Order: sequence, then structure tokens, then C-alpha cells
Amino acid sequence: MFGMIKNSLFGSTEETEYKLLSSETKDGVSYEVRRYDAGKYAAISSEGRSFDQVTGELVRKLLMYNGGSNDQGEAMGTAAPISITVFPRDDGVMSRRLVVGIRIPAAHQRSPPAPIDTAVRIEERPGMTVYAL
Repeated sequence: MFGMIKNSLFGSTEETEYKLLSSETKDGVSYEVRRYDAGKYAAISSEGRSFDQVTGELVRKLLMYNGGSNDQGEAMGTAAPISITVFPRDDGVMSRRLVVGIRIPAAHQRSPPAPIDTAVRIEERPGMTVYAL
């Protein structure tokens, strides 16, 4: 397991191209508004546990997939961005439902290896606008 995570963390990290829409500061926090093109992501979700309880576990599973826990046994390296989506309830309060996704590196976009962990799935995501710290 450590080898797979090491391959993800210490292998190459691919920064996906994006269009910078703006750089802003609000209440002393600086951030960028970026636009990413569509692409394939490895994703995993959780419901019922708090953000703090589950985020590390979900990211670890995705790093293991990228590090070789896939049907080809191939360490793909890591690509940015990593996205974490927390869904609000109808009353606007953040729920305990979240999805973590990591972009598949460009060399594997056309045909990514299948995850061994059945909780990890490959998603085709549309282009997106994100706020990056």
C-alpha cells in the first residue's frame, strides 16, 4: 500500500492547463477563479460521515488507484486538480455527502485503467469553473 501511495505522491505531478479568469481577495483570503476543460476523473464518494472524518481516507484510495491499484498495475503519477465537492442540504447547511475526484493524467485520459477498488469510479466530467486557494 505504501508503495502505491509513494508512486502517486513522489512520482510526477501533472498540472492540468486552465484559463485564469480572475485573481481576487476577499476578507484577507486570496484565490483564483479558474476554468478547466472537460476530462476524466477518478472519483469516490461518501455519505454520513463528516468532512474531517472521511476526506483523508477518500484521497488515500484515489492515490492508491493512481499509484498502481488498477487493472494494469500501472503507476500513473498524479494530476491536478483534486476536487472536493460537499453538497448542501435543501436548507443550505452542508450535508455529510461529498465526492472527491482526481484528474486522470493526460497519457491515460483516452483509456484509463480500471480501478481495483470498487468504490473508485471513472467519471467524464464537463468543463468546470473552480475557486483555487
